[in-house]
Formats: sequence, structure tokens, C-alpha cells
Amino acid sequence: MKIDNQEKKQIVEKQNLSYRSRVNKNKKNILKSIIKEIKITSKKIYWKNKFLISYYLKSLIFLFSKHKITTNKVSILIPTRERVVKFERFMNSIIKNTQFIHRCEFLVLVDTDDPEKQEYIKLIDTLKKLKLDINLFHENLQTHAKRNNFLASKSSGEILFPANDDMIFITKNWDYLLDTEFSKNLNEEPLCVWVNSGNKYPYLFCHFPIINREWYRRLGYVGCELFNFWYLDTWICDLAKRSNKVIYSKKIKFKEYNAQANTDELDKTYLRNIADNKMEKDIEIWENSVSQRINEANKLKYII
Repeated sequence: MKIDNQEKKQIVEKQNLSYRSRVNKNKKNILKSIIKEIKITSKKIYWKNKFLISYYLKSLIFLFSKHKITTNKVSILIPTRERVVKFERFMNSIIKNTQFIHRCEFLVLVDTDDPEKQEYIKLIDTLKKLKLDINLFHENLQTHAKRNNFLASKSSGEILFPANDDMIFITKNWDYLLDTEFSKNLNEEPLCVWVNSGNKYPYLFCHFPIINREWYRRLGYVGCELFNFWYLDTWICDLAKRSNKVIYSKKIKFKEYNAQANTDELDKTYLRNIADNKMEKDIEIWENSVSQRINEANKLKYII
């Protein structure tokens, strides 16, 4: 199925309109809209100050503690479907920008019925010739969270990074900078590192939150399986803020080629991900999951 540019624009605009309609359903008058904007602005200011103070405090404590930077094994989790070209772009950006590429393990998941399955196998065989620690798995799992959780169960790294096949790495030696941030976690508690993912409000949300092994051990999962597809990163970010187990590193930059912002990136996989009103259903699940999020955040805050 080939989609022309006009059709792509219509699909994205329809999705955006549906999303805005769902999110703004309670806006009944101008006054309520103004009040809502004031609350959002206050929230931005609060979290920006909180993140900055926390960052500099952790950095100072680490500096005076005279601890060394720990080199961690990083497990990069990559579910992908019908995106060999994008996956190759993703891998090329990692190879180009990683200081110690051989301490990364790449766990790749492809559906058993993926039409590009053989192309993935060929590409990964080529990558293995570069002595990369990369493993390809074939499973049919229905949600993004289940795919990431499957890969996490196969991982062995101290750091778990749920990545997307439509992103690229921008920062040179990002892995060394990531080591620096996680090394500030002196008590080896659960920790989530937010990176600079190019979103408009970096102190409210991160597209690519990265967690440590203790976080995964306490919760038993990377992605919450309540959802149809979306909200894996949003869930992690919410728990990170509620538990105060988070640090924001603006030095580490990644870029996402999002189909909602760039229609050239729209493909069959994106259409699958938005089919059957998945986003609208997941918004409703999110709005009704506050108590679960509070309970999960407490697992990160306290040893239970």
C-alpha cells in the first residue's frame, strides 16, 4: 500500500484533531482555558526549578564524594516492524556516536510475520561482523510494552534503554555522559535519566527515559501493559517524578523522526499503531490509572 503526500497529511491531521478533541473535551469557556494555561505554566516553572536544583545538588555531592565514574553495560531494547531502513539509520547513528560501542548490547524484536524479516536478518548479520553484541528475536506480541518487557527479560545490562527505531543519536560519546549521570546515584537506588529528546517542555516529559537495573528489579517491568500501544515513556516519566528518582541531562541529545511532525516518516507501522482508536483508548486508560501510578511510584521510593 503506497500512500501519497496528501493522504499522509490527512491521516496525521485526523489523528491530531482526534487527540486534541479528547484532551480538550472539558474546555467549556475562555475562563477555564485561561485557568488551565496558568496551571500548566506554574507546573513548568515548578518542575524546571526542581530538576535544576536536583541536578546541581547531585552533581556537587558526586564531585565531593570522590567517587569514580562507573562504566555500565547498556541494554538497548529495540522492537521494530517493517522499518529496516529506519532501523539501519538508527544503528548507524549509534555506531557513529558511541564511545564504547562494545559495552552495549542490542536486543532487537521483529514479528514472526514481518514482511521485511529476511532484510532484518541480513542487516543484523552484517552488524555482527562489526563485533557488535546484537541479538534478534522473533515473537508476535500485541503491544509496545509487552515487546519491551520481553526484551528486558533477555537483557543483562545495568542500564536499560527502551529505544525507538525512528530515532537517532545526536550527541557524541553519549554513553560516557550517561555513565556520568548514573554514577551520581551513590546509593544504587532506582534511577531514571531523562535526556534531551527535543520536546517543547523537557522538564515535564521525556520521549526516551532510561532506567537502571534496580528500577526494573523493583517494578518487574519496563513498560506498563495496561495500554494498547502508547504511554510507555509517559508512564516511566510519571513514576520518575512521583518517586523523585530522576535526573535530567540536557547534554545527551536524541532526535525522533515522528510521523505526526513529519509526514515523510508516515508508514504502515505508524498506521498499525494508531488503528482502532488506540490513542483515544490509551488516553482514557491513562486518566483512570492515577492510583496504580501512585502505588508503582511507592515501590521505587521505598523498599517493600
